[in-house]
Amino acid sequence: MKTGLLIIATEVLNGKIKDLNTSLIAGILRSHFHELEVQVAVADDESRIHQALNFLSQDCDLIITAGGVGPTKDDITKATLASYFKKALTYSEEAEKIAEENYQNMGRPFPGKDHPYTFLPEGFRPLSNPNGFAPGFFFDSGKIKIISVPGVPRELTQMLELHLPTLVFSSKNNSFFRHVIIRTRGVPEEKIFGEVDPSLWDKLQSLGSVSSLPIIYGVDIGVRVSGNSEQELNEREKKVHQIFNQSPVSSHIWHRGSETLEEIILKKAKEKNKTFAFAESATGGLCSHRMTDVPGVSSHFTGAVVCYDTNVKIQTLHVSKELIDSKGVVSEEVALSMAKGVRENLGPDIGISITGLAGPAGGSTETPVGTVCIGVATSLQSKSWRYQFKGDRNLLKNRFSQIALFALLDALEENA
Repeated sequence: MKTGLLIIATEVLNGKIKDLNTSLIAGILRSHFHELEVQVAVADDESRIHQALNFLSQDCDLIITAGGVGPTKDDITKATLASYFKKALTYSEEAEKIAEENYQNMGRPFPGKDHPYTFLPEGFRPLSNPNGFAPGFFFDSGKIKIISVPGVPRELTQMLELHLPTLVFSSKNNSFFRHVIIRTRGVPEEKIFGEVDPSLWDKLQSLGSVSSLPIIYGVDIGVRVSGNSEQELNEREKKVHQIFNQSPVSSHIWHRGSETLEEIILKKAKEKNKTFAFAESATGGLCSHRMTDVPGVSSHFTGAVVCYDTNVKIQTLHVSKELIDSKGVVSEEVALSMAKGVRENLGPDIGISITGLAGPAGGSTETPVGTVCIGVATSLQSKSWRYQFKGDRNLLKNRFSQIALFALLDALEENA
């Protein structure tokens, strides 16, 4: 089954909001051994939506629309689908019941049967929305299936996970696939396939389609393996790992799987029963923000000191003023003192520090913009490193936080 996604949101096109739904929908489809073939984003405009539907219906069996199903005048998805399929908007008792239930679930009184939610194009089926007010709807024209959901990510996710299996994926699927993800760090994409292991791509391609995605301070290598059974998938995945085990690239692998760096850090902290804290200067709390996005981190993340000002480093972390004056605030020595200071002040097993220059001003010949020093302090040892990166301020902050989190992961793997 070929699936297309139609995002209906002027706000996405004018940059007011980011598109989070494409990756969410792709993940939901992948869990049912289906893939997203094409995505189109259009404004809340009837003619544009009609054009997109014409394009998608040429090659898709299922179209998922996201957005424009609310009750305001700019929510035109329902009326536009009605005009596209030449259907009249009519009152639906089933739609009213579902809408009323949605309101009850949200603790709000339902406005009544004249509400826009109670009207649907003829032949359309209303869908419950456990996380919001607006019902979704489904239509099977005989040639193509349409499922329409709100654009709010949490509503969209739960509705598709609830309704797709019964509406679309109820028949047995005899085709299976899996994305095997190998995550590397510290070596650029072109060097991996050009110098480290020039034959790697061809070896992997014998097992499935290969993709390479450069990320901050690393590269994710993916292999899409397919087969007629779970057993066949497992055998192909095993062969992928064998290729990497025998490749020089293996020394750059930090994880095999799609979990994020933050998720792996928490998993490792739980395994080792260790706590950690940050002393953040150049990153301004970014490491803390990233880690606190992971549920359950509170049992292992002690806290942080955002020591952006030099006086905070001196007064709170007890970094020597003489050390700063002699070595510079962006130095391995100061980073080491910061890591020790946050460990002494907050009491974690591991203290991680970040001091650097994200620019665009403030650099020098000795310490140019893009310089960052990372410190690690544990009960066993304390050490620090100096790195040099390129990029604008936002990119540099992300690179600084990434290298700091890798330092934390390494410390956890070394038993802290």
